[in-house]
Formats: sequence, C-alpha cells, structure tokens
Amino acid sequence: MTPVLPAAAAILALAVAAPAPPSAPDGTAVSAPAAPSSTAASAAPRPAVVVPSGPLTVGQRVTVTLRGWPAGPVHLTVCGNEARRGALDCANEQGTTVQAPAGTTVAPIVLAAPPVACPCVLRAHALTGTARATAALPVRGVTAAPSPAPAATPRLHLDELRVAGRRPLREWFGLPETLTVRVALRNPGPADVVDPPFTLLFGRPGRAHTIVAPPPLGTIGAGQVRTYEIPVPVDVAVLGAHELHGRVDLPERPVAFVVETSRHPWGLLGAAVLVVAPVVLRPRPPRRRGRHRTGEGAG
Repeated sequence: MTPVLPAAAAILALAVAAPAPPSAPDGTAVSAPAAPSSTAASAAPRPAVVVPSGPLTVGQRVTVTLRGWPAGPVHLTVCGNEARRGALDCANEQGTTVQAPAGTTVAPIVLAAPPVACPCVLRAHALTGTARATAALPVRGVTAAPSPAPAATPRLHLDELRVAGRRPLREWFGLPETLTVRVALRNPGPADVVDPPFTLLFGRPGRAHTIVAPPPLGTIGAGQVRTYEIPVPVDVAVLGAHELHGRVDLPERPVAFVVETSRHPWGLLGAAVLVVAPVVLRPRPPRRRGRHRTGEGAG
C-alpha cells in the first residue's frame, strides 16, 4: 500500500464530525439557553445545596452536599445579608469551585467571613448555566457591619450576541485563530450596574471547562447599552463542534448565553487528495508476459 494512504485516512477521520446545528451564514450558531418546557421542568429535580447543622464558626472546614445539579463547575460562596444583593454580600475571593457530576456529590469548603453581617447563607451557582441554590448557614463569629438598605435589583438584557469575524482560510487548514464574539448588554433599570462578575468557559458540548479571560464589564449606566468584543483563542487541536458559555452573575437574574461553533479542516483533506490522487491514478506499465519455450526431443 502507498504510504500516503494511511495519512489521508487519518485526516479524513479528523475532518468528518457529527452534523453541526443550524448556524449563521458564517457557519457559527449563537444562542441564549432556551427555557425548559413546563413538563421537563417539573420532572427534573431542582438543584439544592445541603449544609451541616449548626452552630458553625468562621474558618471551620465542613462538607456540603449538592443534589440535583447538572454536570459542570459549581461555585460555592459564604454570604451575609441572606445574599439579597447577590455577589456584593458574598466572600467571593474565598469561594470554592467544584466539578460536580450530574446528580448528587459532596464538596469540602472552608467557611469564610462574609463582607456583611448575618443572617448568612451558602450560595451555589453553576458557572455554565443559570442553576443556583442557597441554604441557611448558622455561622457564629461574623463581625462585619450590617448591610446597607436594599437597593433596586440590578438587571441586564442581552441585546446582541454574534461572532464578529472569522478567517475561513485558517479554519479550513486547522490553523490557530482567534474568534471575536460580540456581546451587547443593556441596563433597563433605574440604577447603574457596576462591574458584575463575568465568567467564560470554552470546550466541547457538555465539556466546556477551559477558562477564557473575560473583559471587565465596568459600569453599565441606567438605560445604557455597552458592547464588548471578546477574543477567544482557538488552537490547532480544536476540531469539530465547540461551545463558548458566558454568564454575567446578577443577584436574581443572571444573564447566560452560549455560542456554538465548529471547525472542519476540509482544506487538509483536499490537500491530501491532491497528493494521493496522482499516486493512485498513475497508470502502471503493463506486465511483460514471460515466453515459455517448448523443447522438442529428438526422435
């Protein structure tokens, strides 16, 4: 067998992938997660977090239980003020992120002191979706000041989500590239939203675990729309379908989105065909038939 043929077969195996979902004209699909139907929502268990019975103290190491969570990373933080203001009431820098399987799992955490006084809760939220839960946390030893009077709940709307540009030539030959994802956020509320937590994860569908550095969102004024262009590096090993999961963590209405993309190096396959075809189709010289002489014995 010609030595080039195995290489062509390997490239074909890499290039052929499952059919991509419906996409935009540039081959990239962008979508915000659809809300589950009422039937599916009633059948699936709601995510919950279970904490040990108290009393507990700041700095204590405890084991908590996560029940009914989808598979993926879950962030756990200790919050005062019953987390009424979301991340503003939580010890975010001392939070714990665990990789939870689907269903039930346990996770050890250290109880950090929240920035505001109790009543305290343990706040859990998925980094790749909108699942979240809280549990009352009977913590003693919190000396933080009481929280200020509650303000209006901050809200953001996703006004635009698309891939701003791609380089087809680099995609066709499986070369490294940088996707630019454009996100526009609108603040419909009466108060400014100041630099809310923003997380980005990239990877294969259902396995988006690679952290992408998000841009700082800064201050989004009341009634203002701000547009961000997010560079997402894509290396040579990224083939087939991949997803970018984004989440802006607001107290009551987090904003989550998914950008679906795919890379198929058909150019490599074409190059392999151009190399292999002349070898396979080259005419072979006809075989020379040997002459057999029949000797006649003398009579």
